[in-house]
Amino acid sequence: MSLTDDTTVTRTDVLATIREALVVAAPEVDPGADPAAHLREDLEVDSLALLELVARLEHHYGVQVPDDLWPTLTSMDAIADFLLAGGSR
Repeated sequence: MSLTDDTTVTRTDVLATIREALVVAAPEVDPGADPAAHLREDLEVDSLALLELVARLEHHYGVQVPDDLWPTLTSMDAIADFLLAGGSR
């Protein structure tokens, strides 16, 4: 699925997809966690799980996260913002 398709994708949809991918990448994280929580500091998502999360979302949405943007993807909200902006900043 691409966010540039003709279908309307809401923030709620994107956050649900992020949560689904997070449960696979980091099963120890509560799927109901606050989307503003810092993935590494608050939710203790390790770097390998974060890599898997982003890779799953890249594949799902057909976007690529440039290496220099990885440090800005600190929460589910930040990832949703990135994806809803069409995968660019």
